[in-house]
Amino acid sequence: MNLVIRRLLAFGLDYLVIFGYLVVLAGVSIGVLSSGLRGAYSAAWSTAWSAELMGFLLLTLPVVLYFAILESTTAGATLGKRVLRLGVRALDGTQFRFHRSLLMSAVKFLPWELAHFTIWHYVYATTARAQPAAWTMISLGFVYMLVAAYLITLAAGRSHRTIYDRLAGSSVVFIGSGS
Repeated sequence: MNLVIRRLLAFGLDYLVIFGYLVVLAGVSIGVLSSGLRGAYSAAWSTAWSAELMGFLLLTLPVVLYFAILESTTAGATLGKRVLRLGVRALDGTQFRFHRSLLMSAVKFLPWELAHFTIWHYVYATTARAQPAAWTMISLGFVYMLVAAYLITLAAGRSHRTIYDRLAGSSVVFIGSGS
């Protein structure tokens, strides 16, 4: 199996981990809404900006940290990468450092966060019966362009290094036996 397919499958497995985390978040949210904290919880989600902040703190930041922390360990791999015998390394083959891993993960999930930002502002504009601004469509277009650029750079070239790999100075390599 080639590196591109392995990386995509590894991300798919990691997305299952993210999905599990989403299920836990949903359960906690339901519990909070059925408790006496409902008013404070609702207030935290009352505007597009506060909803964006809550979404970032509860979803995006933990996901970015999951990738950044695990890919900067000696194994250099998230759970998905470990299953598919991949690891993230610095270009000189050494362990990938946390600050570079954090940069890589933040850039990797930039389209995801930008999509969340845009959707929150769209939802709150339509809830207020206002016409969503034209920038929402431009923003979503930019999200799709970034994702396409990530996928093209993953598939192109012999190194299969994405934009975020290049920015952070990393490469994803086969590790262990059976590669």
